[in-house]
Amino acid sequence: MSGAILLTGATGFLGMDTLARLLERGGQEQVVALVRAEDRAGAQERLRAVLAQLYDQPPPGAQRVSAVRGDLLAPGLGLTAADRERLVASVDRIVHCAASISFELPLARARAINVDGTARVLELAREIAARGRLRRVVHVSTAYVSGCHEGEFGERDLELGQRFRNTYERSKHEAELLVRDASAADGLPLAVARPSIVVGHRGSGWTPAFNVLYWPMRAFERGLLKEVPARADSIVDIVPVDYVTDGILALLDDERAHGAYNLVAGERALSAGELVQLHAAACGREPVRLVGSGVELPAGAETFVPYFDVRCCFGDARAKRLLARAGVEKPDPRDYLAQLIAYARLARWGKRPVSRQASFVAASA
Repeated sequence: MSGAILLTGATGFLGMDTLARLLERGGQEQVVALVRAEDRAGAQERLRAVLAQLYDQPPPGAQRVSAVRGDLLAPGLGLTAADRERLVASVDRIVHCAASISFELPLARARAINVDGTARVLELAREIAARGRLRRVVHVSTAYVSGCHEGEFGERDLELGQRFRNTYERSKHEAELLVRDASAADGLPLAVARPSIVVGHRGSGWTPAFNVLYWPMRAFERGLLKEVPARADSIVDIVPVDYVTDGILALLDDERAHGAYNLVAGERALSAGELVQLHAAACGREPVRLVGSGVELPAGAETFVPYFDVRCCFGDARAKRLLARAGVEKPDPRDYLAQLIAYARLARWGKRPVSRQASFVAASA
């Protein structure tokens, strides 16, 4: 009989969708969400809030999830001795989604969450492995461990002497080095999911996080953004959350999977020039102008501008083979960009709560 799945990061965008998919796929597997809170009651309350963001009417599978209080920043993940023993005795798979995705944290703080937190998850994985129980650890990284590399960045690439745009990229790169070393030294059954820029669900547009790509789209619709310092041929690689979750679940289930998998648009990625043209057509406005440096931008633009000057394309042959075995085809951003915009408007760019469940209903209406 399968043991429980430990999920970190269930309160974040990708973790929320992963949780929903685990609960919706049937079966009896238990899911334990590691949640930062003051106490057990606080952890359960945060989990209830996540379920409310996902569902207006939770499915029967929601009975299979429970919360355990923990903290990536604390020694031993902040677990009580009793809780840690329960996890070691019951968990056989781990999905590590938790991370800080802020581009602006000081490096020491980003490392404390993304690197040291990953090290603590690996410590727990080693304890489970010592009991002979560990079947799989899926570590969620980012395709942008590529940093400022130019040219193709493949799934077996990691250290190419690249520079990094921000502390997020650097700390996630360092975390992936830890994972690689743990796989080699300890023989842990590890697989790494590397999504590019994660956007809403391809079918419904659902997202609770209106950042990165959404910021310039919203600013453009409000008339606040008329020029962007970007190259028209810059590669903007976006991927819908459901495709990333498809990849995470495939890595969780496929015991042949190991190493890194780029969950990306790859050869279907948009150029910056194509993106602004498509967005303008969807909005009925003149496209934003792509110009050189020296443009005065509104506050907040610094978070997305570096990703409009990307000269790296991601190879994803291994991910495509993995997902083909699971019956999943890679989507084309040209087919779902309009749905992203429609949902963003429905949700008033994050000001009006719309559950994941309700987004599917709205999209099918």
